[in-house]
Amino acid sequence: MKLYKLLSIQFAFLFLFSCSKDDTPIKTGPVKEVPVEETISWPLATPKLKVVGKYLKDPCGNIINMHGVAMTPSPWFNGGAVGEWRWNNYDVAGCLAYNKAVMNKLSDAKQGWYLNYVRLHIDPYWTNNLGVSGIQENDISQFNFERFKSAIDNVILPLIAHAKTRGMYIILRPPGVCPEHIAVGDAYHDYLKVIWDYISKHPSLKNSDHVMFELANEPVRIKLPDGSYGANTQAHFDQLKLFFQPIVDMIRTNGANNILWIPGSGWQSQYKGYAVNPIEGDNIGYAVHIYPGYWGKDNNSPSLFRANWNENIKPVADIAPIAITEIDWGPEKYAVWGKGGVTGTAGGWGFGANFKVLGDESGNVSWNVLSPENLIDKGSVNGGIAYDNDPQACANPVNKWFKEYAKKKVICN
Repeated sequence: MKLYKLLSIQFAFLFLFSCSKDDTPIKTGPVKEVPVEETISWPLATPKLKVVGKYLKDPCGNIINMHGVAMTPSPWFNGGAVGEWRWNNYDVAGCLAYNKAVMNKLSDAKQGWYLNYVRLHIDPYWTNNLGVSGIQENDISQFNFERFKSAIDNVILPLIAHAKTRGMYIILRPPGVCPEHIAVGDAYHDYLKVIWDYISKHPSLKNSDHVMFELANEPVRIKLPDGSYGANTQAHFDQLKLFFQPIVDMIRTNGANNILWIPGSGWQSQYKGYAVNPIEGDNIGYAVHIYPGYWGKDNNSPSLFRANWNENIKPVADIAPIAITEIDWGPEKYAVWGKGGVTGTAGGWGFGANFKVLGDESGNVSWNVLSPENLIDKGSVNGGIAYDNDPQACANPVNKWFKEYAKKKVICN
């Protein structure tokens, strides 16, 4: 014991006088591995896509599925809804600055976002008569064609051009939403024809490589020849075809071959009759909306969700590409449209994880969340992941999933 202490003292003495003040003893032990962040080339280019069978494909023949966000360039949807007005009073410069900044953030790999498309709404804020307030989005009585043309040139085209620089495709949506009841040859039908006739002739939109058209937003019920209104029988789908086919034909007659996304009935939740009597022509897909409470059932249940998908969505997903142009989810405490839906686990209870399973199985599903607020806190360009990064709300898993999808995307040279 004494010998051990003596040796220890001698060793300490030698160590003390053999090291200068600049010498540092070398520590030994296991070396920690520093994780290396995988580099993903992003954003990618936006080569023109086409519909081949049930898929979107690029010029190299690669299957492409898009992943993005819906954006509405109006004050209410640019912060007003969360009490943080980013701009107001028809301030075009302010509108463009905010919306371009959101595009920049959500396509910035350094900030962890890998989106490659935007569903862009031509909001009635820009297309209705000035000074009108208190009318619903489905009210076209104040539509002003000259203001619509001005909005296209001054607001929509600059955003579309910027999206291309950020590797983002555009699905362009007409102003407003469908009234609850539509009919072949009614005023709303004529309104949509005016919108799409102008857009499909516009030299900056017609055949634009990265621009696609979603022909309407959320039809609910359509009129039958007997005068009744309803949805989801073959007779109703036959009328939907008579409603949308003339718009498709007009766009093609105008020489525009942009990909067209066709909505279904029931707030864009019903499609099975299109499989029997599909919209005719090239470059046709179907634009779908899905929320946790759709079809009157709780789609947190994996068996119920799959049954609803198989009945309402799969029939057209088997014959054409699908774009889910609205979806979100989150526990009741969050400001989401899909309240009560949780991410959950694939095959277990939960809406988000089971939606991803269904989309991935189908192999031809593009999709975007409802708004920037579904991804970044309050839609702020300086915001972190929304809903406090709660894995049960949509922002957290979407942030992870879109990165995983981005790893698999290829560049078509």
